[in-house]
Amino acid sequence: MSVNYASGLSPYDHKGKCGMPEIFDSPSDLDAKSERLAQMIKDSRHMVVITGAGISTASGIPDFRGPAGVWTLEEKGKEPEGSITFELAKPSAAHLALVALESAGYLKFLISQNVDGLHLRSGFPRSQLAELHGNMFVEECDVCKTQYVREKAVPTMARRPTGAVCTQNKHRGKCRGHLRDTILDWEDELPKKELSSSDEHCR
Repeated sequence: MSVNYASGLSPYDHKGKCGMPEIFDSPSDLDAKSERLAQMIKDSRHMVVITGAGISTASGIPDFRGPAGVWTLEEKGKEPEGSITFELAKPSAAHLALVALESAGYLKFLISQNVDGLHLRSGFPRSQLAELHGNMFVEECDVCKTQYVREKAVPTMARRPTGAVCTQNKHRGKCRGHLRDTILDWEDELPKKELSSSDEHCR
């Protein structure tokens, strides 16, 4: 599936300012900020990280409003360049750094607005992850709410039926509920479980 997943959702007019330039720190500023960040992490009691589209641009997945963002290019009548798909995208160094921080006991919870599935594919534990906008690789039963993590991106978006059925065993046989993708459309409510966990960890 194309990384320009927004084209498969409802039309959305509230795109904000697009095409903002990227700002790069000098090597000395970067070193100083890195040292300060490392100390803040060491001193933290309950660190929570919130990620957005920027963490996945190094994996080949465009953001929305950056210099080569999906909406920036759309304003110019263009489409994102490159042929990478969600299946081919690999976790970036930043994704793997978060896995290391969680393994070391510093990072307690990760909240992501991304749907690319790269946090899960990087090895980050699902129990410590809230994907507020859904995951391209996850289907959910509309009856028993069981979720299935797939190897390939699911074929639908905006919480639509994927065509598959639930295979969970119930006391009267298989559940047989219909599976839906977990990708939210623009005006959908955030999932209550993930939102509640995120709120609790940020207190």
